[in-house]
Amino acid sequence: MPTISPQQILMPKKVYIGDTAELRCTFNSPNQTLKDLTSQGTARLPLVSQSSSEEYVIKDITLAPAGIDFYQLTITFVPWKTGELLFPPMEIEGSETILEFQPIQIVSLITAENVSTTSLHDTAAPLLLPGTAYKLYGSLAAIILILIILIRLFVKRKSLIFYINNKRLLRKYKKNKKQTKRALFKLADTAADSDFTAKNAAESLQKLLRNYLEVRFDYPFTRTVTSEIMAGWQSVTGGLASGKKEEAFEEIAACFIRTDFIRYSKDGTFEKDELVNLIEKLIINIEILESEEETHA
Repeated sequence: MPTISPQQILMPKKVYIGDTAELRCTFNSPNQTLKDLTSQGTARLPLVSQSSSEEYVIKDITLAPAGIDFYQLTITFVPWKTGELLFPPMEIEGSETILEFQPIQIVSLITAENVSTTSLHDTAAPLLLPGTAYKLYGSLAAIILILIILIRLFVKRKSLIFYINNKRLLRKYKKNKKQTKRALFKLADTAADSDFTAKNAAESLQKLLRNYLEVRFDYPFTRTVTSEIMAGWQSVTGGLASGKKEEAFEEIAACFIRTDFIRYSKDGTFEKDELVNLIEKLIINIEILESEEETHA
């Protein structure tokens, strides 16, 4: 059985006798049993046989997913002894995975920090040289200003994160549109090549459109059949898109129907200048999808 030494965090950091505390252990394992246990989220594990002793009482053990093949085991316990406390190795039932814990410290209620000082100190020498007070006050003011800025950023962190993520998303959409248009223009130029075939062009056109739509709307259009393209559009927009954008997407969906016919019919081919005209319309429709909705007061 594999033995794992997880990363441990004790919450709170200082635990006294009788306090309820949590030992959070993060570890990595590709074990399928662990994936099954946490498929629905946090799973409660049965208490181990050593859940109660003279040193501690274990109240709860849970296992939660913490990323791909990463998990967090949380042991909720109450200590009854100060000093070093070490949980015995624990096997997660059915997974053949053994977790080996590190010692933790339980703090005494009476520490050296609480002992009163009774001796008198000698008179302290001057802490500042002449002329340094203004520099000290200036530094103090700068620190206070920085703290105020940091506090405001912390308070508005959600708005700031949303703004940054939104800017990144807009850049991603802009790059996706630019690359798609460049590829469509390049495909249109191949219509005059000697080795041009309608079936290959139709397949390439569908691939370009599927990749563009999947990036733009975060929906698996690359794995969506033609008959479900419109259903995918309704799913990502919730039926709230403007009529103009609705019509633009319907024309894009119609392009899939036309290119499917060319790809799979025996004698299917593009008519004269059809591919170029089709690509020009697609670019116009992409611009419509990328345009911002007009708002009315």
